[in-house]
Amino acid sequence: MTVPRTPSLTRRRMAPGTGQASPEIVAALERARAFFAERSTRPALLARGMLGKPLSGDPVLCEHLIRERRRKTRMDGSIHGSLVETTRTLAELLDLGCPPDHAAVVRTSGYVLAQQNAPGHFGEGCEPDRHEVGECRHALQGFFSLATRDDEFEPSRFPTGVVVEHEDDARFAASCYALRVVLRMREDRRAAVREHLESLVGLESLWDMTGDRWDSNLRVFALAALGTAPHTHRAQTEPCAKAFISAQAADGTWHATNLVHALDALLGFAMPESIQALRRAIPPLLASQQSDGSFSPDGDEEVTLIAMRVFARVA
Repeated sequence: MTVPRTPSLTRRRMAPGTGQASPEIVAALERARAFFAERSTRPALLARGMLGKPLSGDPVLCEHLIRERRRKTRMDGSIHGSLVETTRTLAELLDLGCPPDHAAVVRTSGYVLAQQNAPGHFGEGCEPDRHEVGECRHALQGFFSLATRDDEFEPSRFPTGVVVEHEDDARFAASCYALRVVLRMREDRRAAVREHLESLVGLESLWDMTGDRWDSNLRVFALAALGTAPHTHRAQTEPCAKAFISAQAADGTWHATNLVHALDALLGFAMPESIQALRRAIPPLLASQQSDGSFSPDGDEEVTLIAMRVFARVA
């Protein structure tokens, strides 16, 4: 298998309308290149491909990374019986160029899809207060189950670096994350997947930027899923994105929101408003780069890869 083909930043880093490279972005990319240069990880492999500077051994590394993920799967297709870990592995296999009929993709996607409408999903059941705001089984369909209500809960960490510590919040976030990845596989042909997508769009309180019912990072999980929806759903999904963009502050950030998490979600939209929002966020994103070239204090590779993708989109 060849290294996954990604747009080369070496050809896309010109500042719009200037004909010249943006010095700040070029310098940031050079530090990120040095950060990833000798690493044998999936983000490093993808980053080098984006920069147009793959190593001679990257095709072999790609095969190794795929085998490594395939070996981790259980007989049921899961990673440790975890929806979040299995969804992440599925996403990584797709990043590495595995087609939908690849054995590892079939196994992991089978497990993820089997969790849809399973016991313990967000919106299960109905109580008067939840019914009133449309957060019960009468309004929400197709959600994926993180675990049953009887299982011991542990906080969930997601690739953008966001950690969700409250149980119901984690159930919502995990389901949106799973929806995002199965939509990448064009599983919208399934009625339950379309119902999940439509439930998110129709959850009015989620897109009310003046309310305080929803944590902003949770809203972003939903937004990321909507950004992966087919083009035929743009009329439904883009107003949600515009609502979120309208809350962007003058400094390019969103109140009480992980910046990389928000930008990663907006990468799924191609409308002018989303591109402009990404551009407004470049200064705080550049300011977050660490001395080692990464974009998080703990040197998180995934976060750094997302930052590079943002630079590629705005260039």
